Amino acid sequence: METLTSPLTHEADAFHKVAIEPFWDGILRLLKAERDACGREMLDGGVEQVLNNRHSAIRWEAPLLRVNDAQPPRRTALAGQGMTLVPSLFAPHPILIDDSVGWRELPILVYNIVPEAEPTASLWQGQEGESVLPALIGRTRADVLGALRETRSTGQVADRLHISSPSASKHLTILRRAGFVTTERRQNLAVHSLTPLGEAILG
Repeated sequence: METLTSPLTHEADAFHKVAIEPFWDGILRLLKAERDACGREMLDGGVEQVLNNRHSAIRWEAPLLRVNDAQPPRRTALAGQGMTLVPSLFAPHPILIDDSVGWRELPILVYNIVPEAEPTASLWQGQEGESVLPALIGRTRADVLGALRETRSTGQVADRLHISSPSASKHLTILRRAGFVTTERRQNLAVHSLTPLGEAILG
């Protein structure tokens, strides 16, 4: 398994030490399991089965690979050179990295995986089994995630946790950017729910 690396900013390096490094062995096991699953599917059904089973937003319709993501529509010509598939526990949606973003090597398709809840939740447990989520993202944000075991508006989250609505909104924005929360408009309310990753990290 290849690892893509680049220099980290001070903030990113600090985040890596707290949020990734302590859990890397478990993360790597899940990613290797996904790699092995790809290998088995390649033997069983070829590249079509591999691509069509990775994510609902990825669809192989020969000779086109369609990726529905948050990026502007564009076409990438592979010209027979291939593509690198990269599973991720943290990507909020599939991401295509190609020459349109300055990448000069083989195009890379990053796709988010959602393993079974039990092994995923165990990633975020301490040595004695206690949750390390509050230390990972902060007590208040962990409480906000917990409040979203049921879909709630920003005001309902604030009322439940006895915090201000602006504070709740700020925490929800950060959790949404991290891929833990999804938000939709219902009339004049912003209503929030957990994503599969958010559910998994709560356990």
